[in-house]
Amino acid sequence: MVNTGLTVEWKFYVRAEHLLHGTCPVPAEMAARAAPQEPLDLTFLRGRRRIGVLDEQKGVRLRVDGDEPFLAGLTWQPFVLPGTRVSVRWDTWRKLRLAYTPLDKPVVFGGTVVRYAYDPRIMTRELAAFDARVDRVEELVLIAPRELGYLDERGRALLPKEALVRNTVERAQSERPARKKIHGAIERLLSRRVLTWEQGSINRAAVLHCPARRGETPVPLLCYAPTLRVADREDLRNDDAGAGYGTSAHRVAGHLMRIGHLGKEASAEAIAAYREDHKRAGPAGPHELPRGFTYVREHERGIQAATCVPVEWHRNGVCGHRGCARVR
Repeated sequence: MVNTGLTVEWKFYVRAEHLLHGTCPVPAEMAARAAPQEPLDLTFLRGRRRIGVLDEQKGVRLRVDGDEPFLAGLTWQPFVLPGTRVSVRWDTWRKLRLAYTPLDKPVVFGGTVVRYAYDPRIMTRELAAFDARVDRVEELVLIAPRELGYLDERGRALLPKEALVRNTVERAQSERPARKKIHGAIERLLSRRVLTWEQGSINRAAVLHCPARRGETPVPLLCYAPTLRVADREDLRNDDAGAGYGTSAHRVAGHLMRIGHLGKEASAEAIAAYREDHKRAGPAGPHELPRGFTYVREHERGIQAATCVPVEWHRNGVCGHRGCARVR
């Protein structure tokens, strides 16, 4: 955060909470100077050398929940994912500029096309679009390290095997899989290298570290590492969200989004939509939405489509956009 007296600038990473509630965190330096009753004008920008205006919004206001100030009433662009980095500048009392930084080359991270600078740890934790076809038990096994595991700078999620097995059993939403099936799923994921073994360590305060540190107790860790590669033409063709940077109609693939850490549960619509799409896709096993996640069906976004508005998800409980199932 930089406060020059005339401007306040800061950077943050978008979280699922911001998308669901239509909010943006702000530093105390802005909250101390801004007038809560005065609406603010927002300009969304993209670019590093050549800046382009993406969107302009009015009527955003400062709010304070406990000790945490934030902006409320934002409508995030459809391409914004949990983990996207945002640079903010506030000046002349009413004007705010929020900027996204495009990557030199779009990448595919864990099966999701990413076009803007991002934090892989947040993306691993909060966006659960798996990059491998898995059955029901394997899916539950993969969710445990992503929700609970140690995260490194590359977005890898690591968890001791016993902790993974125990939490997979305890956190299953409906039918709890037998431990034998969980061990079998782990072995299959290891054989396909969706999971790998890494060496970590635990210190006297029971804090986990990876890689292992000298003098600490070594511990083997199961590691989920989302695939990362440069996006090719086929990836970009199937993900049209970046073609017009949120201005043209495009399809958004169905995906899971983590919401358990927000104290929320998936709506009945989301549960039914996941069950229907899961059956259609053909994976074996029960077709139940994993605990702690909601499901967003494949749908259209852009000015030619009815764009989902995060504020409305929060106010009305479920998005009214055709084909979209959101959290209550």
